[in-house]
Amino acid sequence: MTRVTTFLVAATLAALAAAPAAAQEKILCVYDPSGANGDAFALAKEFRTAAVAWGITLNLKPYTDEKTASEDFKAGKCHGAVMTGVRTRAFNKFSASFEAMGGLQTYAQMRQLMTNIASPKAGGLMKRGDYETAAIFPGGAVYLFVSDKNIKTVGDLAGKRIATLDYDVAAKIMVQQVGASMVVADIGTFAGMFNNGGVHACYAPATAYQPLELKKGLGTKGGIMKYPLAQLTMQVVIRSADFPATFGQKSREWAAKEFNKFLKVITKADKSIPGKYWVDVPKGDQDKYDLLFRDVRVRLRDNEKAFDGQALKLLRKIRCKADATRAECAEQKE
Repeated sequence: MTRVTTFLVAATLAALAAAPAAAQEKILCVYDPSGANGDAFALAKEFRTAAVAWGITLNLKPYTDEKTASEDFKAGKCHGAVMTGVRTRAFNKFSASFEAMGGLQTYAQMRQLMTNIASPKAGGLMKRGDYETAAIFPGGAVYLFVSDKNIKTVGDLAGKRIATLDYDVAAKIMVQQVGASMVVADIGTFAGMFNNGGVHACYAPATAYQPLELKKGLGTKGGIMKYPLAQLTMQVVIRSADFPATFGQKSREWAAKEFNKFLKVITKADKSIPGKYWVDVPKGDQDKYDLLFRDVRVRLRDNEKAFDGQALKLLRKIRCKADATRAECAEQKE
């Protein structure tokens, strides 16, 4: 082999070694009640764009039924899925616990959580078995919608019919705790029940107000309790073996960095609801709700094993950092 040939071969091998590997193609099942035209799917598109830099090309598959998206992911029909936090419990109880009732009360607290879990030190907590929660995005505060503004305290809920998602263990227990009547519903039916007068109350984020026409259920007497029950999240869960080892960490760091951008969609929805519907909850009643939420969280941690203790401690730490005067900060029951 001549020196020239040797040089050309060496140069070619060096060029091939330096060339970036072709992006891996993966399927991401995306739940969005509005399909490919909704906010969650738009978020997934931005995630897809970012993923290219991490060596992954995501093919997005829209689902308007969350249960089907979850089952297809579990069955291996997609490599990852975008779902609400309550649906991720089957894959990662730690990140699913972020939607615990009363767990996070403000968007500032949600921002702090995103910063915390984006730390490499939290990487191990985001993995459970074969699955990893690669990214979390804000879905908005979840409020109680009532057909009568006079229903605003914990005591007022006794005997009232509340549309309750059949897979939401926390909501079921809360309904039991306040002595209300649970009316089993799902994402596709709860709004109709409320709008048609079949139930006295339902819970939903502000982003559901317009597309689900919840103003019909509010009518002229209804209202929305201006005290969040929980914070909805949209979570990207992947099967770890199908992605590069660094994919999840890079995803979480990117989601935390872009938090304010995604939050704009949420705050816009909050502001779009007419002021006449908002009902302020007095401090005394807020304390009663807080106690109720804590009892539900503890029960789900200890008895139902549905919440992760480490996650609840993290949420409590964030709440107490925001307001150290809260009674729970001294009691430390979580």
